[in-house]
Amino acid sequence: MFKLNHKEILKQKLFNYDYSNTPVNNMILVELDRLHITVETQSPNGFTHWKSSGGTFEGLIEKMNYEVSKNPDYNLIIVDKNTK
Repeated sequence: MFKLNHKEILKQKLFNYDYSNTPVNNMILVELDRLHITVETQSPNGFTHWKSSGGTFEGLIEKMNYEVSKNPDYNLIIVDKNTK
């Protein structure tokens, strides 16, 4: 008998989930203190999520400007947790 492990069970639930009532949420999150940028989309059609990190502050700003120009309708959230 074939027994599913927890990763397979989670994957099946993810792919079989009903996203039809999911509200549309498109976001670009920029974390200045960590030099991260995250782009997320959620909608009834499903979701995407990707993150980029590392590099320089200038590179992060360039990436942010590129993503904002490519996706002007996305919410832009900028976070800086530095307390210096």
